[in-house]
Amino acid sequence: MKLIISLIIGLSCLFPGLVYASAIDLRLDKDEIAISFLPLSDGEAALLQTGNGGQFLINTGEKNSRKEIFYYMAKLQIHQLDGLIVTEKKYWHEMFIEQLADNRGLKKVITAWPVDEEKRDSRLAYERWVPGEIYDLGSEASLQPLYYGEGDDEGLDFSIRHRQSRFLWMSSASSLSEQEMLAQSLKDSNILKLPQFGKKDSLSYNLLTHIDPQSAILFKSKVDYPDDELLEVLHQTWIDVYYTDQQGLIIIKFTRDGYSILTIPEMK
Repeated sequence: MKLIISLIIGLSCLFPGLVYASAIDLRLDKDEIAISFLPLSDGEAALLQTGNGGQFLINTGEKNSRKEIFYYMAKLQIHQLDGLIVTEKKYWHEMFIEQLADNRGLKKVITAWPVDEEKRDSRLAYERWVPGEIYDLGSEASLQPLYYGEGDDEGLDFSIRHRQSRFLWMSSASSLSEQEMLAQSLKDSNILKLPQFGKKDSLSYNLLTHIDPQSAILFKSKVDYPDDELLEVLHQTWIDVYYTDQQGLIIIKFTRDGYSILTIPEMK
């Protein structure tokens, strides 16, 4: 049985007294994980933390919002990164990767494509994720790449499982990726990160109903804007939409009982 709790954080609940403080303590037990979706002024980036101490950054935002990533890492007390997961080549930025290595001790870069030798930093390990394989994250969580493409509006789509909960990160919005995703069993996905900022034609009704999530996460872009028709479909199908430009910092905390979605509007 899925436990679904949605909380709007003001001054208490998950971390009482810490919303306005200098840091946020997610208080993860060893068998828990959390994904924090950063309310950047432009672009997408998220922080994945596991109760066994794993800390990963997913994507790198846009050039004008990368200082904000360091700000949120400080707020979430992330002083060292085990890995950077890059889902699309547009989020590959060598200078920013160097900054992560210098300032956060980044250990590894993870992509779905082979990284050319001339683009590699000798201090870092490089790992290529393959669709269909399952990668252990610890804390009773695993990550499985589902699709990768290099065409327009394509990238790496993956899911994270924790006990009975499942989160789906979608990057791709092509007809080929849709065919591939429709062929997979996705009905047990609780939460969906919308692809391509939810712009027009980024997610069909067929694929949305095939996934059938309870909640959807949406990042802000200064170039691509959420499609009104898609937002209306999400509303009509009773899918709760969490938009970083409105709800601020969005945190999904996965526990032994299920998951909770927590928002901090003050942090946007």
